[in-house]
Amino acid sequence: HAGEARRTRHKERGRSSSRRRKATWKKLLWVKQSYADNYTDEETFLDHLQRNPRLQPYEFWPLVADSTVIVQHVCSVAIFVCCFSAIFTERVSPVSVVGTGTIGTVLGWALWDFWVGQDEAAAAKAAAGAAEAADGSSSAGSAGSAASADALRARDHAAVGLGVTGLAGGLAAPALAPAGGPSQGAGAGPGPGTGPGIYTLAGNAAPYCAEPALSSSSSSSSSSPSLSPRHQQRLATVKSAVIIVMGLLGLSPITKSLTKSWASDSIWAMTCCLLCMNVALFDYSGGIGTKFPAPLATNAAVMASTVLASRLPSTTHVFSLTLFSIEVFALFPVFRRHLRHVSWRGHLGLTVVLVGAAAGATGATVSGGRWRAALAGVVLGAPLAMLGMGACSWWLIGLQKYKNEIHGPWDPARPVIRRRWD
Repeated sequence: HAGEARRTRHKERGRSSSRRRKATWKKLLWVKQSYADNYTDEETFLDHLQRNPRLQPYEFWPLVADSTVIVQHVCSVAIFVCCFSAIFTERVSPVSVVGTGTIGTVLGWALWDFWVGQDEAAAAKAAAGAAEAADGSSSAGSAGSAASADALRARDHAAVGLGVTGLAGGLAAPALAPAGGPSQGAGAGPGPGTGPGIYTLAGNAAPYCAEPALSSSSSSSSSSPSLSPRHQQRLATVKSAVIIVMGLLGLSPITKSLTKSWASDSIWAMTCCLLCMNVALFDYSGGIGTKFPAPLATNAAVMASTVLASRLPSTTHVFSLTLFSIEVFALFPVFRRHLRHVSWRGHLGLTVVLVGAAAGATGATVSGGRWRAALAGVVLGAPLAMLGMGACSWWLIGLQKYKNEIHGPWDPARPVIRRRWD
């Protein structure tokens, strides 16, 4: 009888354990269950499977419109290469090239300064309206203070949009001097100037940016307390331009003999690789809140221009080409992205001008300076550019069907990082 009772107890224990195992499994590690910690439930494992959860289908015309940013930059690179070829073959005077670029930069900087004034006026008006609303009631007061803070934050964001504060520390040594200055930045060839990014290269503060501008604005206020902050920034910009131009003049003899022992084939190959790197790594996002777009791409372009300038015969040629490269690769992109933010029609107009200028310059360069070839390039440039933009857009849309990104409960948890602390 004792043996039978023992067998009965063993059977009951086995049945109870099987019942516990058949209990519903919960994905809770802190709950004591009859399953192992690394247990995988085959029935519910794929219930939360997601394919391409963040996929955003492209549309053709918006994609074509966004590709204008790439077309503008590629045209700027083509214009710079054609200008170097014309200077190298002595078909064009280097002074005329850098003079045209400088005039375009000054005009572009004046236009950018006008845009910044409008943004500041709008931000001040919004802050004043919020302050008036704050005087009405206590609840409105808290909302008004938040709105005024947001307005001031928006004003600083709009003002610092074209400040290239981080360029001086990121450029290569021969390119440090030319990287900023209002009177030396210009548009890419015949296009509008790019002067907006002027405040950065000389190490001065970005325009109307509170934190980077403390040292320069304090020194300016101590020297000329009667000037307004905007006039102080303009004065600092002119001072930076003079310092940078003088430094570039001093570095031109060194740059001229930089690659004297190198073969020309190595120079052309290195330049091609550096310019391709610039096109591939350039920041095409179009936001104006960053201090400086794509420093690695800018460094590659400036280094390419420095290497090309070392093949020119005189220091005047070297100075002109290096300064023009800073205008095209450092200042012009900042102006282009701010123009896109302000006026879409202006952005399209600039795209048409750059495509025509790049196509005409390419035709003239290939034919040896014939104006008929340049005219033919202008006529063929627009259709080829539109065809390339449309074909690449359709190709990118067609590639979306091959996207297969799988997400599920097996992925590690992603921490939520608070960017602002109360």
